[in-house]
Amino acid sequence: MSKAPSNNKQQLTINIESITVIRVLALVVITLLGIAFIKNVAQPLVLIFTSFFLALALNPAVSKIAHKLKSKSRVRATAVAYVLVLAFLAAFIAFVVPPLVKQTVDFIKDVPTTIQDFKNGDSAANDFIHRYNLDEQVNRFTSDFNAKFGDIGKPVLSTAGAIGSTVANTIVVLVLTFMMLIEGPVWLRRFWEVQPAAKRARRQHLAERMYKVVTNYVNGQVFIAALGGIFASIAIFILSQIFDASVNAIALGGIIALFALMPMIGTILGSVIVVLACLLVSAPLAIAVAIYFIIYQQIENVTIQPYIQSRGNNLTPLIVFIAALLGVGIGGLLGAIVAIPVAGCIKIVIEDYFAERKLKRGEA
Repeated sequence: MSKAPSNNKQQLTINIESITVIRVLALVVITLLGIAFIKNVAQPLVLIFTSFFLALALNPAVSKIAHKLKSKSRVRATAVAYVLVLAFLAAFIAFVVPPLVKQTVDFIKDVPTTIQDFKNGDSAANDFIHRYNLDEQVNRFTSDFNAKFGDIGKPVLSTAGAIGSTVANTIVVLVLTFMMLIEGPVWLRRFWEVQPAAKRARRQHLAERMYKVVTNYVNGQVFIAALGGIFASIAIFILSQIFDASVNAIALGGIIALFALMPMIGTILGSVIVVLACLLVSAPLAIAVAIYFIIYQQIENVTIQPYIQSRGNNLTPLIVFIAALLGVGIGGLLGAIVAIPVAGCIKIVIEDYFAERKLKRGEA
């Protein structure tokens, strides 16, 4: 006879000590407090990180200026570098912003008159408006547009807070960067003094390689931005002559150069602004400029940008492209700027780690 299966059920008892529960609750509380703390200090941390990155980028120039000065003063060299940078930015703003704002204001003020002339003229659009009885809707749009944007040339008080916050953050970054450039070598020397003597040389070599990654990236990105600005100025000048439109090609090229400091997406943002500026003058010119930027952007993203940055950071073009995309997704504009040098530094750390493991296995 076969034996009937047993219906007895085994019970599993889990005993959790009170101290374990307390530890888990404490860990949860600490985690929540840490998240809240990071959230509250996120903005200052972004400013500090931005200043640190700028200090690394400007350090080679400051060191060269200090070497050429008779006093060898790093404070004076930093001041000279700051004066040059601020003078360039002030000249750029004074040269580009006023004509761009004036063209925008004039265009917005002329929109109602342009619509009325367009409606009263003899064209297919005019026939369409009359055929479907859209005169009242067009008149209402014109009157609403004039009411909302008629005083566009006057100061807008609602943007004063945002402008003030941007100016304050810029001043903080400039001050922090200035202090880091001056005190950086002292803090770095103290940092190396407390490192173990047996590992100091290796760590210094590792830090030097990472430092070169950042400086090479900055030099390469500045070259790409300058190249994009020059090509854009030439193209806009030629197209403006073809379409008989009056635009400031140098100023518009300067906008491209400024935005192109951001890898991958910078040229896109700058080209949108430039196309809109050209649209205020001539629609055919704006279309031609947009076509030029579409072609140039494709060439830059797949050839110029990955090639130059891969040479400066010892990264393949594929890794450069992926790093830039991940940087945009994680940190927005700031992430896009620092993604490539961060990827280069991570690559150096990984290579050093495996090289150290290989060395230890060889010694064993």
